[in-house]
Amino acid sequence: MAKSTTPLKDDDDAPPPGLLASVPLNDGQVKGLRIAVTIMTGILVLGVLTLFGRIIYLVARPSPQAAAAATAVIAGRTPAAAITVPLPTGAIVRQTALSGDRLAVHYDTPAGGGIVLVDTLSGQIISRIMLKPEPAKP
Repeated sequence: MAKSTTPLKDDDDAPPPGLLASVPLNDGQVKGLRIAVTIMTGILVLGVLTLFGRIIYLVARPSPQAAAAATAVIAGRTPAAAITVPLPTGAIVRQTALSGDRLAVHYDTPAGGGIVLVDTLSGQIISRIMLKPEPAKP
């Protein structure tokens, strides 16, 4: 299949498609393109290296809980091997949350809910918070 080319006319504003690909660039344009490609390649490589560096940093950094436990061990306190949290009869644990060496246990009972705060290093209960529903107002 042969390509058809149409000659340029003096009054045409744009050359036909495919003709610009055959127009040679002068030395200044080629040098400018090389500089632009080099700069863009450098930016791309720097971005990828930054991304990998951040991933490695986040993977290598210990979690806050592990750091708190390590600090406690250094201070001579070791985590309790087994902790028993006494809950009211019929209690259903809804949620637990761990922050440093503190454990919060949120539970519900037929009489109402509550939260128990426990020190995981000593196994002692720090406080109990009772959640009672407010009576309906008339």
